[in-house]
Amino acid sequence: MSLINQALRKAQDQRTTSRVSTAAQQANLAQPTQPSTNSKPSLVIGLITAIVILIGLIAGLTVVMLLTKPAPTEQQAPLQTMLPVAPAVPSSTMEPIRSAVPTLTANQPNEQNSSDVLEELHVARQAAEAKAAAETAARQATEARTMAKPSQEIIEWLGRATISGVRLSPAGNKVILNNRAYSVGEFVNSSLAIKILIIQEKRILFVDANGKKYLKQL
Repeated sequence: MSLINQALRKAQDQRTTSRVSTAAQQANLAQPTQPSTNSKPSLVIGLITAIVILIGLIAGLTVVMLLTKPAPTEQQAPLQTMLPVAPAVPSSTMEPIRSAVPTLTANQPNEQNSSDVLEELHVARQAAEAKAAAETAARQATEARTMAKPSQEIIEWLGRATISGVRLSPAGNKVILNNRAYSVGEFVNSSLAIKILIIQEKRILFVDANGKKYLKQL
């Protein structure tokens, strides 16, 4: 019997203990949760930061508006009044200056200078025309000499001419042609306009008025 009583008492004690713990847990659940005090400083810092940013934006907008605002025109008026104004010159003082300057009109040309210029132009034109004519004549003469053929009369005359001898010396070479002595550059026939160009020991070279050369050997 004593064992049964002990077992019943132990079971009752355990039941009482479990009831007390359950009641304590329910009491803890019934109490409202208090907010943490650690969140208050962060909230205050955030509000201060927002206020500072807002003040900076307002100050920046105010500066921009002041810079872009045009200056009033009333402030520029005193600057214009301070500029010096040149004194007006009376017309009576300008009359001697105007009268002292000589006036030139188109109806008064310098006839002497114009006539001299025309004369110089005329002389220069005549000189240019004369030079062009001389150059043309020289060119035509050269072309005529180039296109000219050897004269048959000169060839026949040289064929009949006789050379008696040749003398070569430092003072000048000479040839005896038709019993007459000739030097270099002398005409041997004036009617045919032929003269001696070169005198050598075995041959004589002649040239006519057209520049054509003729050779006669000894």
